[in-house]
This record gives sequence, C-alpha cells and structure tokens, in this order.
Amino acid sequence: MQLLAHLADADIQRYVAGTVNPETERHVRICVCCALRLADAAQQAVWWERRGRLSRLVRVDHSQAVDELLAEIAREEQREAA
Repeated sequence: MQLLAHLADADIQRYVAGTVNPETERHVRICVCCALRLADAAQQAVWWERRGRLSRLVRVDHSQAVDELLAEIAREEQREAA
C-alpha cells in the first residue's frame, strides 16, 4: 500500500474488523478523506442504542435484537389468541 494513494475498501473493512496494519494506521492518521471513510464504515458496522434509566449508549448485538423482536411477536400472538 502506498502512502499517497487512498485506502481500498478491502483495507478499510479489514481495519474495521480489527486487523490493524501499521501502514494503514499511519495512512489514516495523515489522510482526512480515508479517516472519514473509516469512521463511516466503523459507525455502520456497530449499532448503538440508548438504554436504561440513564440512557447510556449500549452496543446492540444483531442476533440479540432479532431474538428480542421474535419474543415480542410471540407474546403479542399469545395475547391475541387468549
């Protein structure tokens, strides 16, 4: 990877996934364009939600969210059947 070229989408996805390359790290610190692309990719990769009495930000696990929705649908179907 050349320092003067922008990062490829594959480089950004690897960085978001946690595979940090020293050259990529250096490039992101220098290039504002790639830093913004990386920030957008990281924000889309993780869902956050405000929960609790203090409305703290919590990372939402997609599988947990799906399970909660399915459980809610099942409860509503049980109420309608009763």
